[in-house]
Amino acid sequence: MSEKRKPMLNEALTLARLYWGYSQVELAEMLGLSQAMVSEIERGSKSVTLETLNRYSDVLGVRKSQLMFFAEEIEDETPVRRGRLIVARKALDLLEALKPKDLDVAKAPTP
Repeated sequence: MSEKRKPMLNEALTLARLYWGYSQVELAEMLGLSQAMVSEIERGSKSVTLETLNRYSDVLGVRKSQLMFFAEEIEDETPVRRGRLIVARKALDLLEALKPKDLDVAKAPTP
């Protein structure tokens, strides 16, 4: 039984949503789409139109060409590698959030 692979652009949009930390519902609202449509795009059962790509670009604040380049870059990456990229970014965000607010290396006393 052959496994149907979803288009890389659809997968790139899924990873972008996860990277920015949005739920499907949140992103759908921002895009002016239904959550069901975002889900279908992420599953690869709906093609990404130029209008939809424009919406993602506007909402996420990245150029369409960057989204398409990202899709090309992840094409040869394994799912584990892609997952590690997301986890690494979330770990860095968590560490940044936990950093003491008054910690400023530039203001450290000099001996």
